[in-house]
This record gives sequence, C-alpha cells and structure tokens, in this order.
Amino acid sequence: MKIGVLIDRLNIGGVEKIAIEQVHALRAIGEEAYLVVLRRKAVVNDVFPDLLKDLPIIYLDDRLPKFLKFSFQLPLFHFFSSFHLSYPVFIPFVVKKKEFEYFIVHGTYTSLSAISIKVMKKIKFSSFIWDPASYIIDRVYRNSTSGIVAKILKSTATLLDKFLINQMDVVLVGGDAHNAFIHQVNPTKKIEIIYPSVHPIKKILPKNEYVLLVTAWKRGKHPEYVLDIVEQIPSIKIKMVGKWIDPQYKLEFESKIKKKGFSSQIEIVGEVSETELADYYSRARVVLQTNDDRGFGLPALEAAGNGTTFIIPQGQGVCELFKEGQDGYYTKEKDTKSIVLLLNTLLSDKELASRLGRSGWKKVNENYSWERHAQLLQKIIKEVMAVKIAGKKI
Repeated sequence: MKIGVLIDRLNIGGVEKIAIEQVHALRAIGEEAYLVVLRRKAVVNDVFPDLLKDLPIIYLDDRLPKFLKFSFQLPLFHFFSSFHLSYPVFIPFVVKKKEFEYFIVHGTYTSLSAISIKVMKKIKFSSFIWDPASYIIDRVYRNSTSGIVAKILKSTATLLDKFLINQMDVVLVGGDAHNAFIHQVNPTKKIEIIYPSVHPIKKILPKNEYVLLVTAWKRGKHPEYVLDIVEQIPSIKIKMVGKWIDPQYKLEFESKIKKKGFSSQIEIVGEVSETELADYYSRARVVLQTNDDRGFGLPALEAAGNGTTFIIPQGQGVCELFKEGQDGYYTKEKDTKSIVLLLNTLLSDKELASRLGRSGWKKVNENYSWERHAQLLQKIIKEVMAVKIAGKKI
C-alpha cells in the first residue's frame, strides 16, 4: 500500500521522531511508505539528519506557487500558524490522484489538511491524538491570557477537537490519558492504543553519576525548574540534552545558572546525534522528566530502552508500559519534595538504580519494537480499507 505519514513541519520533537521511525518501520515490513510534510520551511532547520538518511520525503508545498506558501504565526500561539488554516484549502489540489491510499497523521492542525484531502481525493486517514487542542489550551495558555479570552479559546479548541475526531476513520493514541475525552466527544469512534517504540541497546553499559534531562528546549518546557532541584541537592550533576529552539532563551537560562552559581552542577549539552543521545541515555544514573507530556512521554521509553531508570510525571501514556517502583518512579508534576527524595535514593543506591534500569530494559526488548508498531498500523489500515472496498461493492 502507498501510505503517507503526514506531519506539518520537520521540527525537533518526539512526534516528528515517531513519524520518521514509522516510515522506516512500515517500509521494513514491505509497505510503500513516505514521510509527507505539509510545509518545507520549519522552525528548526536540518533536524534528525541521521534518522532522515535514505528516507523518502515529500514536501507538499513544494508543489504550490510561491505566493501561496506565505505564512505567519498567529497571535497568542507558539506553533499555530496561518498555513495550518490556508493549506487545507490549497494542498488537496497538489496531491496526485492515487498517490496515496492512506494517511497516518500527526498533529491537531495537520489533521485539517488531512480532512480536506479526504474530501477532495477520497483518501482515508487516521490521526494520532497526542494531546487534544482543548487540553493544550487549558494547560499552556490558561495562565497567560485573560479569563474571557481563555474561555473563548477553550470553547473553540473543544469544537475543533470534536470536528477532527468525528472525521477520523480511527483515532490513534499513545495511551489512555485522553480516551475519556474522546469517548465523550464521540462514543462510537474507534480508538486504538499504539505505543511508540525505540531501538533498545543490546547490552547495558556501566552508569555514571549524572542525571539526564532530554527534550527540545523551548518556552513552556520550564528548564528553570532544574534550578530548584540543584538548590535541594547541591552535589547533583545534571546534563541537559536537546536542541534549544530559541537561542535567546538559552542565553537567558545560562545567565540564571551563572547567577545562581550552579555552573559546575548543570551542563547544557545541546543538540546531539541519535547515536550520541543513546550513549547519554545509556550512561546516565537516572533520567528525569519534569514536564508532563500527557499524550505519551518518550524520554522514559528511550531511557528504559537504554537500560536506565527514570523519574517522570504520572499519568502519561508511557506510564502504562512500566510498573511503579519496579522499572522507574512516577510523581506529580514538579513535586519537588518527592523528586528530590527519589533522586537522592537512586544517586546513593547504585544497585537499586541498576535493578530498575534492567527491569525496564527487559520489558522494552520483550514487548515494544518498531516492527510490532508498524504491524499494528498495517492491520488498522487494512481493516479500514476493507470496509471502504466493501462499501463500494454494496
């Protein structure tokens, strides 16, 4: 089958990494899969060079006239831009007839274009709902906007979620965190939980003494919170790995580190290759995630795949894969007292950290592979396509 894994832009982030891996995995099991990107111009250029090697990529807006590619960031929002609204109008005209048989879609706003393509070109799709728009509005924008504006945004986002969910052939999720909301929107809509995967190491490596944090660092990820941790554990060594989206924000954070006198405790590593990232994961005593990524939470799975235990916010999709106290630990988001207690325990007890890391690693090896992930996607697509063909015959 000709399958397009559709994203809006190639930016740094867990969602984009998952989409790339899906294309590799689908092709490995014999499907003709492509990474399909709405907009070539991204917030961050040249991302994931090692993962993108030999990957077939189609940039749909390369087919648009230059004047239709114009876009600007919409007021109040970090990643919602005008092209998310204009491309659903234009993009369907440049998708070739029978170019794809099915789309796997990532992103709320990306789904708008998928709906337009479905209407005009009769190409079915299923979308991964990592976090509904209404959840993001409530979490990210509630405290930064006035009460009336926040209510309007929340109501509008809820209507958008309902519209998108109703148009999907199957709703794909990385856990059950938002399933109650989806059922509330449409009790009859089919939901499929498909956990992402990683490439686990073959042998667990000796651990160093540092605590690792990994993400695409940007406003809203709250890197300043690690300063609270260092204040409580002055002997701690922290490595912060990942691209900084805004260089100015990085400079501001570095200034805060220097002002606090924490330069010897906190190392900002920055962007690394996937091979280097795996090594950082493999050598860490513990991986700490402080920001709640409710839709899934990839750092914990990557940590476990590299034989390292973790401390993460409870309630994320990834929490369903592991057992509390056996593979890692869950706390409330930014529960400093609990986080500090657990960090002190794992940093002082090497045997405990090693045992938890090995337990999580075994679970990843035995249960979660990209091949299995691709096979589940394949099964869903074939079921939807079978219904489509049966409908035509009737």
